[in-house]
Amino acid sequence: MTDAKPTLDRRLSATSAAMFGLSYMSPMVVIATLGAIAIKTGGAVALAYVVATAAMMLTAASYGYMAARNPKAGSAYTYASSVFGPIAGFAVGWVLLLDYFFIPMVICLLTATGLSTLAPDVPFWIWVIAVAALSTIINTLGIKLTDQINLAIMAVQLVVVVALIYLCIKFALNTPQVGTLVSSRPFFNDATTLPLVMAGAAVACYSFLGFDAISTLSEETIDPRRNIPRAIMFATLLGGAIFLATAYFMMLVHPSLDYASVDGAAYEIVGQIGGETFKAVFTVVVIIAFFAAGLCAQASASRLLYVMGRDRILPPIGFAYIHPSFKTPVVNIVLVGLVMLGAARFDIATSTSFINFGAFTAFFAVNLCVVACVLRGEEWERTMLAALAGIVGALFCGWLFFSLDRLAVELGLGWLTVGCLYLLFRTRILTRPLPRIAADL
Repeated sequence: MTDAKPTLDRRLSATSAAMFGLSYMSPMVVIATLGAIAIKTGGAVALAYVVATAAMMLTAASYGYMAARNPKAGSAYTYASSVFGPIAGFAVGWVLLLDYFFIPMVICLLTATGLSTLAPDVPFWIWVIAVAALSTIINTLGIKLTDQINLAIMAVQLVVVVALIYLCIKFALNTPQVGTLVSSRPFFNDATTLPLVMAGAAVACYSFLGFDAISTLSEETIDPRRNIPRAIMFATLLGGAIFLATAYFMMLVHPSLDYASVDGAAYEIVGQIGGETFKAVFTVVVIIAFFAAGLCAQASASRLLYVMGRDRILPPIGFAYIHPSFKTPVVNIVLVGLVMLGAARFDIATSTSFINFGAFTAFFAVNLCVVACVLRGEEWERTMLAALAGIVGALFCGWLFFSLDRLAVELGLGWLTVGCLYLLFRTRILTRPLPRIAADL
């Protein structure tokens, strides 16, 4: 018998953590944005992904740097709290909640939308409830089950991505109008300009949202100081390579920007190279991939809520609860599952606006944390490269933040205002200090 409180179960390897982040990013998300990036860049989609990958690798390096020094599940909230104090940590954590709450809902919306195209006679709200309920049940039953299902779905995704690239190569070699596997058009052409490429890179960066969620698994990963940074860097690099290769070959076989629908541009190309049968299989796998991404997003959001509850930033009753058998934050998982039901009422444009503000604010904050840590430390020569990466990463994320549309900024500032009011209430108008983050594990 013991009176010790249940804790998160440390079961994941570096590979599992990396696949968690890659699934959250979803290798097939490039399908959703290919047309938009092609139009923005004048066809230089591959170059946009090169820029986006380089920029996100800098921020990934900053997350890895901080994760090695703070192996806790709170991600940017934990890092900002430890470096800049509890008030700054609260602000970053509160804004990050906006991102983590709404990403599962957006993915639920995308999954339900895909399912409704396969079975249009079923009411849309039923698909939303089914997706949210299944994801909630799987996450509740334990991180090991979530990991096993995620790895299986990730294997299917990677097989289909390889098949897609193979069909692109086959089509290119068998089509006289293409006839080659080497072309500069996906990187630059007569319409390419730096402003256009940067605008496309800003959209391409959305494909990387999710690599940071790996840090929320720090308390469920074996040897997190070593494995979490490795997992973050590997997932970001592998994701960037998949996005770049997919975009390059799809633009190689269809260099024209003439699409029946910008949003469905990639599906047109899939049908062009693989026929209707492969297009149907591909669509089903995309839906399954979206479900896996939602599964990981819900798990990540529940861990952030758990850490903020454990630190008493949020009410510990409920938020800090871990189920004694499943070793999961059940209350938080159910809460995020309920938020996912909002997919029945929101559209994609509005939901995405909630996400962008929180994501780029957190990225900016983590880069600043690295710079501050280096400036305060005594090993400047050994960590100068980390500081440089943090500075460049912060500048790029700041530029992304200021490129957000008006709706995203208005919604984000509104959410931040609510957080400030909660902070004033929580501290009795700043007369009481906020609790500091939990002691090192």
